Amino acid sequence: MTQLILALSGSREASLPPATLRRMVGPGLMVAVGYMDPGNWATDIAGGAAFGYRLLAVVVFASVLAMGFQVLVARLALATGEDLSCLTRRHLPSPVAKAAWLAGEAAILATALAELIGGGIALNLLLGLPLPVGVVLTAIGTISVLSVSRLRSGTHEQLVSALVAIVALAFLLLLVKIGPDWGAAAQGVAQTGSALADPKGLMIALGILGATLMPHNLYLHGSEIARRAQGLGVQARIDALRVTRNDTVVSLTLAMAINGAIMIVAAASLAGGADVSSLDGAYAAMRDQLGPLAAIAFGVALYAAGQSSAITGVMAGSALTRGFRGETGSERLRGIVTRLAAVTIALAFMAWRGVGDPDGLLVLSQVVLGLALPFALVPLAWLACRSELMGRLALGGFAKVALVSATTLIVLLDLYLVGASF
Repeated sequence: MTQLILALSGSREASLPPATLRRMVGPGLMVAVGYMDPGNWATDIAGGAAFGYRLLAVVVFASVLAMGFQVLVARLALATGEDLSCLTRRHLPSPVAKAAWLAGEAAILATALAELIGGGIALNLLLGLPLPVGVVLTAIGTISVLSVSRLRSGTHEQLVSALVAIVALAFLLLLVKIGPDWGAAAQGVAQTGSALADPKGLMIALGILGATLMPHNLYLHGSEIARRAQGLGVQARIDALRVTRNDTVVSLTLAMAINGAIMIVAAASLAGGADVSSLDGAYAAMRDQLGPLAAIAFGVALYAAGQSSAITGVMAGSALTRGFRGETGSERLRGIVTRLAAVTIALAFMAWRGVGDPDGLLVLSQVVLGLALPFALVPLAWLACRSELMGRLALGGFAKVALVSATTLIVLLDLYLVGASF
């Protein structure tokens, strides 16, 4: 994929050293996995099962919006040499910066919760393990992966790439197995309005939007770009922008394709049947209609998606600590602490509500992410609109208007979703 991104970037960047070009490729994939976590699975499956192909356009719309913000945070990092968390701490009032930091930490904890629940559900479906045991084993697996990867530079990216490949291959298998009616899919896209007119369809659409753009992805992306761009001059940073933009667009297009595949699989195999609104319900329906191999592929992909998101979530937490507190902590220690907190919350929730409603925890995690999102988006928009800060990478007038409009739209829709969830 590295060669594809560099080829798409054109000849202008040939003036940059090959090693520089290669190191600017990769952050896009690291954040793309956040767009395939179990929270996305839950909303995509609910949309496909209830409305067929009619919400596919929402997946595309949410993904394009996310691409825009991820490219923007990369542009900000290249323009300033610092990431979003560090810039927020330095340029915004202290109470606002502290609120943004706490909201970011809450978002990372909520994401960890979703990953553990998704992994626990996957182990329950594949191996028949009790859900609490599956949650604990998933946490242990994440910590083990982090312990191994810290021994060798670049292992994080290799592991994430392998896990994303597993998810992609699993859904390619499911698409081949199902053989969707692509004409019906195209027709469904044209009928998006009818799905949004339904209150349930609107809520699922807002859920897709809320599950797509995550605060911790913005912090992680900016941190990785700023770190890799250290030592580059102004012109080199401008030249590197096209590489990072293509890296982001290609990686998030892959994530969009996987999310679209999840909805297509659900629409082709679940629509018109029972009301499937949970991951284990989708697994059972696929096993009954498509056979055990398809169900196993679904379960393996769910576990891989959760683990890949877990790795990048820990990296995002380290970026937050460096940016908001100016400290460098151990990713392994942070991963252990975050997983222990998430496991405690998950086990307490299951003790209170029982193990029969794990998807309720996924809903809770998305609500927390929705509450945290404005604390990252608003500072990002404010910083990116400051021409004196952006320098030669400053946004034009139209871009600023589009940025403010998109930020306002997403914040309002996200807050509406959070309010409707209570």
